[in-house]
Amino acid sequence: MKKTLLTALTATLFLSGCQTYQTQTHASQARQTQDQLIQEENQRRMAGRMETLEMEIGRISRELDSLRKTLDIRYTNLERKTEDDKREMISRLTSQLEKLLAQAAPPAQAQSASGGNAYGYEHIIQQGETLSTIAKAYNVTTKAIIEANNIKNPNLVAVGQKIFIPE
Repeated sequence: MKKTLLTALTATLFLSGCQTYQTQTHASQARQTQDQLIQEENQRRMAGRMETLEMEIGRISRELDSLRKTLDIRYTNLERKTEDDKREMISRLTSQLEKLLAQAAPPAQAQSASGGNAYGYEHIIQQGETLSTIAKAYNVTTKAIIEANNIKNPNLVAVGQKIFIPE
């Protein structure tokens, strides 16, 4: 009877240990399943974030392409405008230089107002010029210009007036 009781007690302990083990195993499996579900949910979230980021990168890339095209067009237009401006400036400067050269290139020999033949230049008085500034420009004296042109009052020279500059 003792042996039977001991066997029964051992069997009970063994069975209760198996149940405890099974319960622990079942709890462990439940935790693993729960952890696995959490991991799967995290993976889905990360996949969603990646998809959102990829869409944002695509949008930004399209926007950059559009901006590049706009900049290329603006740059091309600016280059054309710059070239047009250069041509216009060159044309204006050429025209002004031709006018100045026509005014400043008097004949090598001109007749003075006193009637004699003398060497010198013909000059057309421009706005803001005085006899003294003209004399300095040609490296002659004011007195020589006054005498060569029979100028009675040196303060009364007019813009557009032609004068003889002796050498």
